[in-house]
Amino acid sequence: MRRAGGAHRGLDMWLIQRASAAYMALFIPLFSALAWRATPLDYIAWRGLFAPLPMKLGMLLFVTCLLVHGWIGLREILIDYVHALVLRLTSYFFFWTVYAACLVWTVDILWSVG
Repeated sequence: MRRAGGAHRGLDMWLIQRASAAYMALFIPLFSALAWRATPLDYIAWRGLFAPLPMKLGMLLFVTCLLVHGWIGLREILIDYVHALVLRLTSYFFFWTVYAACLVWTVDILWSVG
């Protein structure tokens, strides 16, 4: 049986948002512990903290989860409160562009280290 276009999309978005929240909830204490061990937190320590590839990938996944989590929440707010289709689609495009730029900027920052 074929699913209709938008059927079950809410459940999928809910699961993605919960999975991203779970990753962020696990990553923040781990990163905090690693940063605490790297004291004193000066420029050299920060570079050393972000130099290994697993840390770069973990932080990139964290930022991706943060942006996806934020995008799903923002999408729901726009669906609920912005009823003019043109304004809603313009807002989608604007925020998607900002979020994509943040992700590209994150990649640039992380891979310029070390």
